[in-house]
Amino acid sequence: MTFHQSHWFLKDLQYTYLDDGFTLVATTDVPCHLFARMTTTPPRKHALPSYRRGLYLQGDIRFCFVVYEDNEQAEAGDTLIHTFAKSAWPVCETRWFYFLGKIGGISSPSESPIFKFHFPAPPPEPPPPLVKLIFPEMNNRTIRSNDVDWLSCWSGSMLQVLANFGAPNYTIHARASLTASFWVLRAFLTFDTSSLPDTALPVEARLMINDFFSQCSSSIAYPYLCITPGHQRDPVVVDDYARQNYETAILGQIDYRDLPPAGPSLIDLNQTGLDHINAAGLTKYCLRAELDVVAFQPPLGNNEVRFYSAQRGPGYRPYLRIVYYPA
Repeated sequence: MTFHQSHWFLKDLQYTYLDDGFTLVATTDVPCHLFARMTTTPPRKHALPSYRRGLYLQGDIRFCFVVYEDNEQAEAGDTLIHTFAKSAWPVCETRWFYFLGKIGGISSPSESPIFKFHFPAPPPEPPPPLVKLIFPEMNNRTIRSNDVDWLSCWSGSMLQVLANFGAPNYTIHARASLTASFWVLRAFLTFDTSSLPDTALPVEARLMINDFFSQCSSSIAYPYLCITPGHQRDPVVVDDYARQNYETAILGQIDYRDLPPAGPSLIDLNQTGLDHINAAGLTKYCLRAELDVVAFQPPLGNNEVRFYSAQRGPGYRPYLRIVYYPA
């Protein structure tokens, strides 16, 4: 074999991190079959005497591995690309290696430089997100509209802020129904979310309501209880009803049929709901029947929920559960 037929050189070396090691990919100028000679012991360095231009010098530097293992490339035969997958590489361990090989089954005198690789520790696990419970302001109220004509009812007819948010009922409603006439009841909740950091990044939020009565007629085509952005003032007044008429953004929803006869219900907020949380001040919600949100005339029947107001006290009042990263 000629010199060019028996020698190779390393053109490129790439590596990819594994969960517990590296994948090494070497590229050579001619097809050959490589082995990665690897050690965890730093190579020894020593000088050999050499004779140059009539002088003996101790400057011929040599490096040697005293304990090592040879790792064969993954590809069969002679190739230009040579892959070595090194797993079970302990974190923070350093290894040295170089390549040697064969061409056509015959050992080649060519060798690569010595490389030094350190397997770093993985980045630390991010801290878990924080959880905050926020209870509503005491201004939670229900505004009721009623009329024999749906459009008049939905637009706001015979409006009344219900006074049953306190003892003995502690009740607010969300309802759209047709019984003897049409009824729309909208529940308003206000939360002071200014205690969140200004840089808070909510990743999950749920609104909890503790209901004691719910119903959904089987003929109802739109059975969802919806959370929409609230536009109420403090205190809630009848004019706040009309301020909701063209608010159709859904921040979260739950099927009326999934509400328990009595007990707590957690309503997941969607991404729009997360974006609506105001870390600089008040976060306002209006709970409405889906028929109310889409302004679709309900058939005969009810979809309604009655739940405890903030005035009912600990264990019963609604709350907003927010999971967030500080920044």
